[in-house]
Amino acid sequence: MINFKLKDFDKIVPVGQEPDLRLSWFWLTDGDLWLTIGNETIYEYSKEAINNFGDKPTPYNDYYLVRFIEDFTGVFEKIRETIPQKFYDLTKDLKKFQSDTQKWLDIYDTDEDDYSDFYFEEYDKLISWTFQRTFDSGHLIGGPHLSFFRRNDKVRVVWETEHILENGISLWTAKDGSFEMEYSDFVDKIKVFGQSFFAAMDKQVEFAVAKEWSNIKIDKQRLVEEQKERKNKFFSTLLLLDQESTDKTNWTEVEQLFNRMTNEITNA
Repeated sequence: MINFKLKDFDKIVPVGQEPDLRLSWFWLTDGDLWLTIGNETIYEYSKEAINNFGDKPTPYNDYYLVRFIEDFTGVFEKIRETIPQKFYDLTKDLKKFQSDTQKWLDIYDTDEDDYSDFYFEEYDKLISWTFQRTFDSGHLIGGPHLSFFRRNDKVRVVWETEHILENGISLWTAKDGSFEMEYSDFVDKIKVFGQSFFAAMDKQVEFAVAKEWSNIKIDKQRLVEEQKERKNKFFSTLLLLDQESTDKTNWTEVEQLFNRMTNEITNA
């Protein structure tokens, strides 16, 4: 599900400018990332986009993998919470729910003060359960939005990937879609990724410690410490997915707001 390839060690570029070049654990995570979910490959650029970029050596998202890891693990707390069937069913067509909530918001787009109160007291409370389970790859141009919704032993992954560049080129190969899978398989696949990633990073750190870096600043002791810290943090956060959520959504309130919204946009 989660695929990656770290950049060859000798091709990792330090940050900064001469004579202040630096290298740390973060920069050693430079590499390619792509997700295979259902029949789609997320973070894969279209051939037209690759030709447009001109100098891109691979078709995948090339960035520091730690950014993806931090974004993804940041939503584990909410992913582990099973959601009511009524709202899980809505995630089959998340765009419709988003469209309906926008219509509701537009109804109140009149007086500025009333609109502001409505936005935070009603609208935001209705939609927050979707945003809390989503990350947007905001560091990328046209970055995919990925959402994860659990219902007991199932989880639905929803992605929004369709982005058109200013010149009319479709950026990604994947079309907007969703895929349902066993929750236990989902957790297992994340675990496999973590094991593979940190094993690969063990080698990166080993190479970095062994190498003489000349004028490039690198704290080798800190590099070893951070590798251990990052690994422990990842797997301790992963454990959240098998535990009952402590940060529970007020579904009664969400349902009341949903029913109100449905009634108001129908009669608008």
